Amino acid sequence: MKTLIRVVAAVLSAAVLCFNLYIELAPKYVVGPEWKLAFAAAIAGLLWLAFFFGAPRGAREKRRHDYVLLLFWYYLWVLANILFFDNAFGRGFSGHVSFEAVNLEPLRTIKNYLSAYGYGNISLRLVVLNLAGNVAAFAPMGFFLPALFRWQRSIFFFTATLTLGITAVEVAQVYTGAGSCDVDDLILNLAGALLVFVLCRVPPLWRQVCRVTPKKGEGNHV
Repeated sequence: MKTLIRVVAAVLSAAVLCFNLYIELAPKYVVGPEWKLAFAAAIAGLLWLAFFFGAPRGAREKRRHDYVLLLFWYYLWVLANILFFDNAFGRGFSGHVSFEAVNLEPLRTIKNYLSAYGYGNISLRLVVLNLAGNVAAFAPMGFFLPALFRWQRSIFFFTATLTLGITAVEVAQVYTGAGSCDVDDLILNLAGALLVFVLCRVPPLWRQVCRVTPKKGEGNHV
């Protein structure tokens, strides 16, 4: 029964992924952000079922690592698409560099969104997509980085890596014309990632995170 569930989940995840890729690449389709995130969540959930049901005991540890690595690459593809290419998120390379799209004043953009919503100038959906969306965008890094890379289990190295990475993305968005460079994006992105990182440090969860890439000699005993 477990093997059947694993096979069905694998087939369904492949079908959803192919459909997801088709809609992303077909120019006549513009799918809203909510549906895109739903597709990503569905594929991740189905892949999770495909891995955890029916995996042979002897191969469980190696498959755990390979599976999380596969999910990580899928997450990076989704993230890159959202940050640089997706029309639904207002992305696309314009080739025009505008330094007017740079905000280095902390909390300025967040206050502007909240004020605009308070005055009824923008919808709650837009506020949630821009603020909560920025918190959620890099949140999975709080699991993936410490799970796949042992040196990322230090909060110092984790925070430094994410700060440099997110800053590089913000600068790249300005120079490619795909978006703006906003210190508030850095704050929200980093907050989401750190929140997940801290939650993963809860002892039962942390043991599972560390089992993805155990230290040498630990193997199945982690």
